[in-house]
Amino acid sequence: MTFRPVMKKSLVPLFLALLALVAGAESPASGGVQVSLICETTGVTAGRAFSVGFKIHHLEGYHTYWQNPGIAGVPTALAWTLPEGFSAGPIQWPVPEKTLMAIHPVHGYERDVTLVVDIKAPGRIGTETVKLAADATWMACAKGCNPGKQLLEIVLPVTATPVVNPATADEFAKARAEIPTPMKNRSVALLSARDSKEIQISLKPPITPLEQISGEIYFFSSDGQVSSDQPQRVERGDDGSLTIFLTRSEYSPTGRPSLPGVLKCASPLDAAGRTFAAIDPSYPPQ
Repeated sequence: MTFRPVMKKSLVPLFLALLALVAGAESPASGGVQVSLICETTGVTAGRAFSVGFKIHHLEGYHTYWQNPGIAGVPTALAWTLPEGFSAGPIQWPVPEKTLMAIHPVHGYERDVTLVVDIKAPGRIGTETVKLAADATWMACAKGCNPGKQLLEIVLPVTATPVVNPATADEFAKARAEIPTPMKNRSVALLSARDSKEIQISLKPPITPLEQISGEIYFFSSDGQVSSDQPQRVERGDDGSLTIFLTRSEYSPTGRPSLPGVLKCASPLDAAGRTFAAIDPSYPPQ
């Protein structure tokens, strides 16, 4: 589990103490959330990839954190113990929400989510069953925070062909629909120089004019260049373009060639009706 450098220095002692509690927990801590591990298939097939999901049910008033929480918070993490030859990919993060840790604006999830992870099976499996184990850690916060730690396991049969599990199919379909994909039909560019204090993101009009976009537009920075406590301003050009003005975090990493993150809008960003998209525009050449 990584500790994000974008956190305000005044909050560091509190969250380091909470992290110590997580690391030393001997039994599952479930305050604020209920968690489980599910699989998209009913078994495992040699040489085939399959998906598992870490389900998080938030009790009323609680949230957990996105991959970059912002000014405060600790992202959910999964440490895998897998049979020989198996390998797990990264968490495929759903589109985040703006929420609050006490009075501090942060990026996380108040709604129930499933964090999808793809697992690759080796070309040969010498057992009839396989056990997948994930040592999960998270932070569930409302007015206060509850660190959580739990070891979750699934035992699956080895099958000749993969079969979708009907009991989890809808959950995985919903989870995948919440994973941001690259923006289509819109030109996204950075107007500001690398490491500049003010960051400017330009959105050019697509086939459907940008004038039809209404409501708030917000950028979630996935690598901490922009924190959750920074104001964001949008200006509309006469040609229908939009420019988003952001303030670089005082804890921003330096020298990054691009600005990865998720753009979220109150109205659709594309013809498919999606209100969010993954973007990663490059800074202009120096």
